[in-house]
Amino acid sequence: MAIYWHAEGLDLADDPASGAAITRLTCRPLSNINIYCEQPYTTPDGTRIAYTRAATPDPRVPPYELCVADITRLRTALIEPVVASTLVATSSWSGLIYYLRPNGELICVDLNTLEKRIVITHYDMPLTHLESVSPDHRFLAGAVRLPDNTFAIARVDLKTQDYKLLYRSEETLGHVQFNPVHGRELLVQVNKGQRYDPKTGHWRRDHVTVTHIYVNTETGAVRELPLGPPHTANTCGHSAWVADSGRIGVTVNWKGMVYRKEDLVKGDLHDPRHPDGNFVTVSPDDNAPAVFKAPEHIFNHVNVSKCGNYFVCDSYRNGVPGPIELVVGNIRTGKYRTLVSDCGAQGGGAACSHPHAYFTADTRRVIYNSDRTGICHVHAARMTDEFLASLE
Repeated sequence: MAIYWHAEGLDLADDPASGAAITRLTCRPLSNINIYCEQPYTTPDGTRIAYTRAATPDPRVPPYELCVADITRLRTALIEPVVASTLVATSSWSGLIYYLRPNGELICVDLNTLEKRIVITHYDMPLTHLESVSPDHRFLAGAVRLPDNTFAIARVDLKTQDYKLLYRSEETLGHVQFNPVHGRELLVQVNKGQRYDPKTGHWRRDHVTVTHIYVNTETGAVRELPLGPPHTANTCGHSAWVADSGRIGVTVNWKGMVYRKEDLVKGDLHDPRHPDGNFVTVSPDDNAPAVFKAPEHIFNHVNVSKCGNYFVCDSYRNGVPGPIELVVGNIRTGKYRTLVSDCGAQGGGAACSHPHAYFTADTRRVIYNSDRTGICHVHAARMTDEFLASLE
């Protein structure tokens, strides 16, 4: 299809606290969303991003449109008018986006060239919830719900065009991510105790422990992480690989999971197992996670920079609907600062009210969502040179 560029972008006022240059990238009166935060959907140079849009609260559930925004030119373009997969998949910062068409074709589009390639002509795999692609672009992975209401991690071989169930579980699985450097393991969220009860036809959700595991992409072997009770509170489910360190960054639940300002001002925000904060880093070799000390913040969604030095999270310390801050921290030094004082996201139940902040590959910009106007739009915050230097 022909590509037509539209002038949608607009530079806004700099952030009053950090001096970050704020740009709104979209303006079409639909729900526009940057997809998600854990695996950035950007080109290697960080100048183009993928986003989706639809007239729904979650424009990642089909049908929806797949688009590209050129940050430097303040232009957007429609790439695919109808996407049939739930979510699209990528390998972080690669600029290659994988998705399904209604006719059963699995497509890969390059955000740099906008050239499309049919990867599989007749895609008949059980995996239609596309989540992650290996860094060599050989495999596609995600969680699938099987006919007997159990779950599995499916790996699709994009070369041989067949699939394998790497790991099966009676409990729900999600947030599947290839290690972005070597791709030998998948990071997977496990909701232990949440399973289908065939006698009642309902899901058991009592005493659920939310944790994460590593799954070997060849053998399906599992490595456990010390997350969730008894080690920590349940995780929020939001996590990201810390480059090639073998560790992840993840947020864990705060006390009571309260959002109202009158409750938050009372203080005593965090679980006694980690009273100094709720962003932690961890590996399977640890007895307990390392807590990043930021006790005044309540962190939720997570992204870790390509270099592995920094994280960015939305902070709910001001309650909902905010103002919700975007905070950047240096994992090595323990320093942190607010990058965006009020991102404008309202933090409700709909995905289009979540910031989903993530770094571009050069760690110069943070891409995020804002539904300040009641309609979700994608934004970029460009950091000053002084900002990152202040975290050393």
